[in-house]
Amino acid sequence: MKFTCTKENFLQGIQAVAAITGKQVHLPILNNLLLLAEKTGLRVVGTNLELSIIATVRGKVEQEGSYTVPAKTLAEYIALLPAEAHIDCELEGNELLLKSGRQRTKMKGSPATDFPAAPTIEKNNELTFPADRLKRGLQRVLISVSHSEVRPELQGVLMFTDAVDDLRATLASTDSYRLSEVKVELLNHPENPIRIIIPQRTAQEFHRLLPSGADPVTLAVGEGQISCAIGDVHIVSRLIDGTYPDYRQIIPKTWNTELKVPVEETQKAIKAASLFATVGVSAVSLDIKPAEETLNITSASSQAGEHSADIGVEGTGQENRVILNHRYLVDGLMSVDDERALFRVVSGEAPCIIQPEKTDDYLYIIMPIRQ
Repeated sequence: MKFTCTKENFLQGIQAVAAITGKQVHLPILNNLLLLAEKTGLRVVGTNLELSIIATVRGKVEQEGSYTVPAKTLAEYIALLPAEAHIDCELEGNELLLKSGRQRTKMKGSPATDFPAAPTIEKNNELTFPADRLKRGLQRVLISVSHSEVRPELQGVLMFTDAVDDLRATLASTDSYRLSEVKVELLNHPENPIRIIIPQRTAQEFHRLLPSGADPVTLAVGEGQISCAIGDVHIVSRLIDGTYPDYRQIIPKTWNTELKVPVEETQKAIKAASLFATVGVSAVSLDIKPAEETLNITSASSQAGEHSADIGVEGTGQENRVILNHRYLVDGLMSVDDERALFRVVSGEAPCIIQPEKTDDYLYIIMPIRQ
């Protein structure tokens, strides 16, 4: 194996892939990156068995071959080279020789035969999105993914299409304390309805690697798998096998109070109140007086003190009081892209709704803390 490339190209490929490697005690080879020098170019591969990322690196391959080296060591070493450096790499026995300028390094690794085979996918459906819309959609639902292993199906993002709204795909997540639902524009009409659960880590990597522009990006769905090509990076992942609960049953159909709240001002007020909330409880109280066009936000703890702030709002319905987790509340408001959000309350013991004032692409449900 022998190839030459620039530091910029090599590091870009390594960083795209190395994020999914880690401390794999039971299978140390997964801490490594696979370097594949082929006629078509150099590829860098990383995997955690559930998820694989393959990055194509621009460079010149003089001799085909393959080898694996520790991801952390390779990434940190290449990052330290001068910005304009060119790197010559070749396999010498059981070591990878790297030469750049006056530096000469031999890196120990493992044979490529020990590395898991790259997965393949037989696609049976495709979803094409504007990249920036999908990136934002994933960001808005990842906040609510469950970390509990009791219900594995909740450890991912539900994605589905239906005939009723065939120009948008729905993303949803819940950790039983809150729920996020996002509608994302589609650029194609899927051949068949899709209903899949994307693992949290896979959704995080999609979000990390997706560009911020509106270029189209396609998710290919196969039997138990999903893949996506993003520039020079290709992602292949298993899907979560299971049935996602019918979360729409918990969405209130009616409410007793509705407010139009300024998003940025309310976020800051809640963050200020959080400084005085009881540690471990994370509770802030919201006293709603629609007739007075006021939302009063309070918190108190024996250690920190107390805080109160009034927010000017537009409101209809009856007076209400609800206690909410301040972090969950801020997360929901940060996912609203309008200047004002609709805040709908049934009672202090029923789910509350947060939505954008002018668009219907986002819904956030938050369970109150029982008084």
